[in-house]
Amino acid sequence: MMFNSLEPVMKQLTIIDTIVRLEDNELHEFITEAGVLPYYALSWVITWCSHDLDDLEQITRLFDLFLTCNPFTVIYFAAAVVLSRRQGILALDCDTSTVHSFLTKLPRDLDVDKMCEKTRELSSKYGVYDIQCKSTIALDQFSAVNRFEQDWQSMSDLNEEVERVIRILREERYDKPIEFSLAKEQHEHSLLNQLLGRKEIYTIFTLGANKMDTTSQRGSGDF
Repeated sequence: MMFNSLEPVMKQLTIIDTIVRLEDNELHEFITEAGVLPYYALSWVITWCSHDLDDLEQITRLFDLFLTCNPFTVIYFAAAVVLSRRQGILALDCDTSTVHSFLTKLPRDLDVDKMCEKTRELSSKYGVYDIQCKSTIALDQFSAVNRFEQDWQSMSDLNEEVERVIRILREERYDKPIEFSLAKEQHEHSLLNQLLGRKEIYTIFTLGANKMDTTSQRGSGDF
């Protein structure tokens, strides 16, 4: 379902705060005191970090992770990045512009594999429903985040379905022409059927025409 505003994304972003608080209360208090909201991670979430990273290998590694997991995984990833930068954040002056500016920039040397591991750890520790309860922020019931388990088949079921479809394609012919609901007399008198029904005559006519053409060419050569 598509929405005409960023409100659903903003709701997800605010849950980053909850994850950081549960994992590192000191860091959370520092960011809160600086008056920084988690909107610094907006581009990470809506572009899967492709807007913030230049290294194609890093980007594709993250896409592999996000494509194979619940759509909420990018929120766990954002929290993992913030937690990994604890030392640098706490060394900053505690003011909004400084902290916000620092957080918006993903490190170019980001250890993507390490962040993926931390992301999976956080997602296992705080389930999608559980973290919504802890943050008191309820995402839409039709959100892909909340519908992921119901709407996506397991890989084994998917493989079985693929094999079934392939088997059907091998067993049946799909190059048959569509059938028209023509009356029998219309079908019998159609031009195509008349030609097909008289293909022997057509063959004789063609051979005769070729022979006449050959004779004509020989005759022309005599002049």
